Amino acid sequence: MPNDTEKINQICDGLNMISEDNSIPRNIRRDAEKVKQILLKPNDPHSNKTKPEDYLLLIRNKGGREVKNIFYPWCHFYDDLFAKHVIIAQRLMDDLVDLELEQIEKILKKIKNDPENNETKRVEIELWHKIKISTINGRRTGLGPTAIGDTMAALNIKYGSDKSITEIEKIYKNLAINACRSSVTMAEERGAFPIYSYELEKDHEFLNRIVKSDEKLYDDYKKHGRRNIADTTTAPTGSMSTLTQTSSGIEPVFMLEYRRRKKIMNDNDIKPDFIDQNGDKWQEYIIYHHGLKKWMEITRETDITKSPYFGATANEIDYMKTVEIQAVAQKWISHSISKTANLKADVTKETVSDLYMKAWELGCKGFTVYREDLVQVL
Repeated sequence: MPNDTEKINQICDGLNMISEDNSIPRNIRRDAEKVKQILLKPNDPHSNKTKPEDYLLLIRNKGGREVKNIFYPWCHFYDDLFAKHVIIAQRLMDDLVDLELEQIEKILKKIKNDPENNETKRVEIELWHKIKISTINGRRTGLGPTAIGDTMAALNIKYGSDKSITEIEKIYKNLAINACRSSVTMAEERGAFPIYSYELEKDHEFLNRIVKSDEKLYDDYKKHGRRNIADTTTAPTGSMSTLTQTSSGIEPVFMLEYRRRKKIMNDNDIKPDFIDQNGDKWQEYIIYHHGLKKWMEITRETDITKSPYFGATANEIDYMKTVEIQAVAQKWISHSISKTANLKADVTKETVSDLYMKAWELGCKGFTVYREDLVQVL
């Protein structure tokens, strides 16, 4: 029997199947915990849970890999390739549920063998039993995309435009249908989640939106049920996007360029670009967003105002378009979505109120705003 490390490596190896450039598996393999994120913070505005003991595992599918001929006029998003990636990724998600259950058993065993008395250990044991039961009963997963901002740019679509909203909904609909298709197939092979009941969910508006989008999927669903009580989410993926060098989650690119300084140490041959008040000398470098840099390489253009990224960063897009983008994605997502509207420092209370009301009216499960200068930068 393979040990835990071997099982983790097997799952990470499987991710090679959904990453042509291997960037995600290579980085995930450095630390298997990057694959498994446990969201147990009831007050987290990006929370995806329905109750505190729910256990949600995340895998991110790196968007943009399904776009061929990026930045060229004839670029194209291959829906069938994305569907294939989603189906494989959802199967990996279900495998991770089993791996997590093994780890929960180890935690419970460790607690029981701890030297403290039973009363001291009772609360912790009860908590982990609840988590175990919830995990077994629902087999909840959180498959979702990242690099949506880069995907739009690769298609020469300006993030925040009406065209981008239409394209983003197509991607999320594809994600929802094929994650569900994978879950239904696994239900046939492995069994539905224990508390599944067709009678309880046959009139569920969200589920019907997905399963009735495809006749065969609907027929299979009625025969076999689903392997996972819920399939999808969109997490912030901040650390993951740093590793993959892409935009984060469903968000636009935060900044297209910024300056980085490197201190000059005892080298009189280097001409400094900047001397601070202490007399220290520094070199300055312009750092471009990786997607923008790729655009410059492909188009041989240096004027970034001509790029599909220009005017579509987090601080530039229309506030209401941010809500609309989240809303069209939410139609197809099981859990909540991490998305933030970056507001100007002088934004009015009325505008903030309008944003939250619009998010509620359009069916968003949560919404986040950030106002400039809210945090002092030292």
